[in-house]
Amino acid sequence: MREVGIFASKGVVSPKLIGAGFMLLWALTFSSAMAFAKTLSPEIDSIVILFMRYFFGLIFFSPFVFQAGLKGFVTSRPVLHLTRVICVGLAMGCTYYAYRNLPLALATSIGMTGPLFTTILSMILLKDSVSLPKWAFIIFGYLGVLVMVRPHELAISLGVWVEILANLFAALSIICVKLLSRTESTLTIMLYANTVTTLIAGLLALSLWKTPDTSDLITLTIIGGLGVFSQFCSVSALKFANPSYLAPFEYTRMCFAIPVGYLFFQEIPTLWTILGSLMIIGATYGLTRLEILSQPST
Repeated sequence: MREVGIFASKGVVSPKLIGAGFMLLWALTFSSAMAFAKTLSPEIDSIVILFMRYFFGLIFFSPFVFQAGLKGFVTSRPVLHLTRVICVGLAMGCTYYAYRNLPLALATSIGMTGPLFTTILSMILLKDSVSLPKWAFIIFGYLGVLVMVRPHELAISLGVWVEILANLFAALSIICVKLLSRTESTLTIMLYANTVTTLIAGLLALSLWKTPDTSDLITLTIIGGLGVFSQFCSVSALKFANPSYLAPFEYTRMCFAIPVGYLFFQEIPTLWTILGSLMIIGATYGLTRLEILSQPST
């Protein structure tokens, strides 16, 4: 007998739906972290923000570091870990720059092009199969982003190009995580990401350092905590589902950015923003239904 709803056979939740849930949590925490980054003093360089984000993130993550000890760093794939760390650092550095120099809704909208990079790279590097209906929902979600952004009215600035570049590096990082998750634990992946990125970003930040005031220090601490949790959600999601399936759920960032932008920056969404968000929600729901229907019957 076939199960109906979001549950797979024998009352067990589908792994892909668990992955989708983690992606929704990631979207919420990521949007919140970027909103906090926009409130920081303009004197603080984006590289310094990157270092402080991972430094405070490492503090939050330190109990796991001490618990794991050196065993947590044991790996047979050091090159892939280093590749991922570089991609993450470049992606986050570019992202902080873009979000601080563009309106929150605009930066988030441009960030929605990320799933296209992820899906294409998954096909090339992971040999993921992407069905025609899945492509249709991905494209429909992307059209929802275009409805919000209205590219014919968009002045192409450096921040726009930097955000697009961030999407490419982020997609490469996702591919690395998926490859690593086949043999590495979530803890090991996060250990390398937090410790090595902190060291590299710290060296780069030395020449750009400006001591933050109390308000900025508190904000940086919050960004660090949100960063660790969002990273955990992202890595955990890839444990349960393929990047090509998870990619469209990144679109939900825009749905979180709208209320965050309103509450923090008094940005009132336009009719185009609301319409685009509904298209994104529809695309995400459609993809979820595809996965439910693809569950084997018993």
